[in-house]
Amino acid sequence: MKLKLLIVIVALLTLGTAAKPPAQSSETAADKQIDAVFSGVTSPDAPGLAVLVRKNGRPVFERGYGVRDLRSKARIDPHSNFRLASFTKQFTAMAIMLLVHDGKLRYDETLAEIFPDFPAYGKRITIRNLLNHTSGLPDYEDLMDAEEKAKGPIWTPQKQIEDAEVLQLLKKEKNGKFAPGASWSYSNSGYVVLGLIVAKVSGHLRRISARKNFCAAKNESHHRLSKRKKRSRRSRVRPLQGKQRAQ
Repeated sequence: MKLKLLIVIVALLTLGTAAKPPAQSSETAADKQIDAVFSGVTSPDAPGLAVLVRKNGRPVFERGYGVRDLRSKARIDPHSNFRLASFTKQFTAMAIMLLVHDGKLRYDETLAEIFPDFPAYGKRITIRNLLNHTSGLPDYEDLMDAEEKAKGPIWTPQKQIEDAEVLQLLKKEKNGKFAPGASWSYSNSGYVVLGLIVAKVSGHLRRISARKNFCAAKNESHHRLSKRKKRSRRSRVRPLQGKQRAQ
């Protein structure tokens, strides 16, 4: 009797296990569709990207693709720290516009008015010129090359040029590339200087000022608007090549 009872119990347990539906994956159909888009254009061992999709203000998809360092093969994840480079120009411009709105700056204010020790060629360069790439400021990348030719290696991927150093390089020049407003030339130098102006006029670091005014609501705390000396290196994504720019 006991043997028959044991056989019945084992049979019931076996049937119960077989009838139990398989565990459902937490990945939705939408997740699979989004993943298919980015999986198709990335490789697990190559530089990649991080993806965030929001719906009605809430994250519905977060995933990293590829690696952030080719030597260590460290993976990109949703919290990887990307250097935004020239994407920051729009935030810098908005910070300037907020300062103008608050009456702390004028669009026709000149570089020499803000930095009194700036050379004479800065007396005609206005905030407006800096914003719309018509300042004629020399390209600081070219000035870096000239400086290193004269003095030897100065900047490396580990020791990148700081905004203040860019300003010092510009102060050593006697003339710009063209008269302010006479032409147009995309200018990294101009936006480095604008960032310094935000810091000086507002009394805050550029990235803190920008986040306080229009980034906080979006919780974009993992992005970096500019380079600073003290920062976490654990999740940073470095550029593959090119000059080590301040912007």
